Amino acid sequence: MRKVFTLLICLLCFGYAKSMVVLDPASIEILYMIGAEDEILAIPSMKNIEPVERTSKLETIGTYTRPNLEKILSLKPKIVILTSYSIGLKEQLKAYNIETKMLPVETLQDIYKNILTLGELTHREQKAQAVAKEFMQKIEQLKANPIKKNGIFLYSATPLMAFGGDTLPSDVLQTIGITNIAAHAIGKQPIINPEFLVAKDPDVILYGLQISSKDELLRANPAFQYLKAMKQDHVYFLELHTLLRGSPSIIDQIVRIKKDLEEAMR
Repeated sequence: MRKVFTLLICLLCFGYAKSMVVLDPASIEILYMIGAEDEILAIPSMKNIEPVERTSKLETIGTYTRPNLEKILSLKPKIVILTSYSIGLKEQLKAYNIETKMLPVETLQDIYKNILTLGELTHREQKAQAVAKEFMQKIEQLKANPIKKNGIFLYSATPLMAFGGDTLPSDVLQTIGITNIAAHAIGKQPIINPEFLVAKDPDVILYGLQISSKDELLRANPAFQYLKAMKQDHVYFLELHTLLRGSPSIIDQIVRIKKDLEEAMR
């Protein structure tokens, strides 16, 4: 009788399982965090998805911008987690009755919601709730002692472009107590007039993505040498590919950013 009962439990658990193709790197990392990695059939061919030593061994289905549809279909997934780059893929998979899900991230709160969503999809609700709770607790700790400065998050020197409001980088600034001076610019990634930046004279400048060094920024905009942030050397490079991913691991980079800023401003 005990063996029969155990077999029924196993069958029920198997029936709940969703076989996933996961194109979204953040979702892959979340699935590992909540102990649902066994749901993953395949992922994009990327080198830096954590935990690298384990994700590097997973089957791949092309890149996340150009996944191989035939390969996905051959795996017979029950659900495919898409990204904003998965243009047209949702409609293609719908024709084969394959469920899709997209988990966009524009705020840290979205990451919290996505953890819970993936927990529900994989029936790992309890673990997901624990991971989500810890994530939000760390955010509240960051908010408890705000830096109280103004700044900007630049990602292109020519043209000069920044992250506007309603974006994840802007929410990161707000979380650590930096007012984003580009928050009210039109668009999420607006072109910034250099004169605007000179007039606002930010306390802090963060840069990355298409800007590799402070010198590159100064070559494109020589007048920036007179900015308060430049003169006080409060200009910081960030690995934006990781920051923009929208994984809970983002919290470690935010903690480091805040610590570096606090030490530099003492």
